[in-house]
Parts: sequence; C-alpha cells; structure tokens
Amino acid sequence: KLQLAKGLKDPPLVDQCLGRSFTADLQSQMSDFGNGFSMENVDVLISLQALSTMLAFVDGTLTEDMRAKGLNTRKGNEPERIDLFRVGRLPDAPNAVSIGTVWNWVPENARGRANFNKRSYDVNFEHIVTGRETIGGPPSIREVEDPGHYRILSYSLGDLNILVRAELVCTMPDDSTMPNPGMTVECSTANYRDAGDLWGQNLASKFAEMQLGNIGMLVRGIVDKGFLVDVQELTQEDLKLDRFDKEPLEKEAEALLGRVAGLLKRIKDVAECPGCVDRVLYLQYCDGELRIISPWSDEELAELENFRDVTNEEVQELVFGPES
Repeated sequence: KLQLAKGLKDPPLVDQCLGRSFTADLQSQMSDFGNGFSMENVDVLISLQALSTMLAFVDGTLTEDMRAKGLNTRKGNEPERIDLFRVGRLPDAPNAVSIGTVWNWVPENARGRANFNKRSYDVNFEHIVTGRETIGGPPSIREVEDPGHYRILSYSLGDLNILVRAELVCTMPDDSTMPNPGMTVECSTANYRDAGDLWGQNLASKFAEMQLGNIGMLVRGIVDKGFLVDVQELTQEDLKLDRFDKEPLEKEAEALLGRVAGLLKRIKDVAECPGCVDRVLYLQYCDGELRIISPWSDEELAELENFRDVTNEEVQELVFGPES
C-alpha cells in the first residue's frame, strides 16, 4: 500500500475568457509547432473539453445533470440559460468554425449553495504515474502550478475534417513493444467502492471520448482511506472485452460519434447562414436544448432605441386586422 495525500485540483481552464482567446492561442500554437500544416481544408476547430461536453449532451448525461440541479423548466421557475461555447472564426482556416468553451461542465460551476471540495488524490497520483515527487506540506498549499501541455489532433469525424486541441498529462512510451505507443494516458483516482463504475451504462461514452482524444490507456488509482490499494490499467482493447456477448462496444461508440458529427455539422451550417456571418456567436444550453445566439451590438442597440414605441391599438390592428 502507498499512502496518498490530497492536493488542490483546479477545474480545467475555459478556452475563451477575459484575457484568453481560443483562436489566438490555437493560431500561435499552430504557427510555432504545426510544421507547415495547412488548415485550409479544416471544417471545425475545437477543444477536447468542448467535444466531451457535446458528447455528454448527445448521450443525455448533460441534460439529466442539468435537470437534477434544477436548471431546466420546473414549476414556478424559468430555465437557466448557460452559454457553453464561443463560436468564431480563424483567418488561417477560412472554411472552418472554431468552438471553444466559455463555461466548463464541472461540479464547481453548479448552481446552489453546495460547497464543493477541491481536494483530490488525482494531483499526487499523476505525480506518481509520471515519476515525479509527491506534494507534501499543509493541505492549503498542495497545489500544482505546472504549465499545461497540449496535443493537436487532426482526423475526420463523419464528413467533417476536425482539428482538436487536447490537454494531456502523460503519454504511452514510444516503444513498439508497448500497446498504443505515443498515445495519451488519462490518469484519475476513485474510491474503492466505485472501482467497478467504469463498466456502467456510460462505458460507450467513455470509449467514444477516448477515440476523440486519442487516449490509449486509462490509469485509475483505487484509494481506500488514503492508501493506494490498486491500479487499473485499461486500454481501448481491454474495454472492448466487456461487450463480448452483447452489441459490440465499437458500434455503441460509433452511434454516439455520429450524433456528435451531426451536431457539429448543424452548428457549422447555422454559423454560415447570412444572418450569422460577421456576428459574435455563442452556443447556449437552455431547457434541454442547444441553440446558437448572438448578443446585441452597441450599434444595434442604438438603432433600436431610435425606434418609436408601438401603441396598443397598432398591435391589435396588426394581430386582428383593421376594424370594420
């Protein structure tokens, strides 16, 4: 047994916020490390965090979570409107739309008075997996400020050419004797009571997420009373063994990926409509639906203020027709 100490784990950074631009960061990263890769044929530029949220929407877990938190329509309350993504453009990819998160689907962003615990065994477990020293000291200072590392992925999803920016902690050894050499390794911890939860009803969604993020292995540390009692190492091939007597896991994941591709295609088609070109666009969640919205510009608000008020008589005449 190995004793673990909890560290402070911050939620993932949003792609687009004050002082941070998803398109500007991606353009800079591609110019520095793209090795001449052309984005002219790319249809969608997106982050893995945004793709994971869309996957949760199409499989129903995001909608169910929002409903459970009281964010949908219910008696005496209007639904919450949550801007999830910023939909934009990138000059180097003239035929593409960019989709970056402005809000993360994590417990810290839930409404209500819940006090979420930011301490997690994940921090020190990632250090153990990557061969670094564990973090000690008082719980209030067990925080990692390491720079983020990203990988740019390019692949086809349905009829779309996708460019994905995925954050990673570590990768498989680049050794032909190892399974999935060079692919990303996802590290996490779980309580010993939840050791078998991975094989639940959302296994197909997890398998689809691994395919979207080029994740070759899941490494889960099983913790009991602060001690690491087991380590689960599962590749994509290992997960497929769970469905040997049922519908193959690949088919379930393929259906989910098809829904994600259809959602991305719909977003791209709407963003390219004449009324949406050259406008600030957001993808908003409201009452179990996703919709593209555009806030009013200062010029449009000024023009609206110059319109005269419409009288009640004019409204009645418009609705019911002129009086005979």
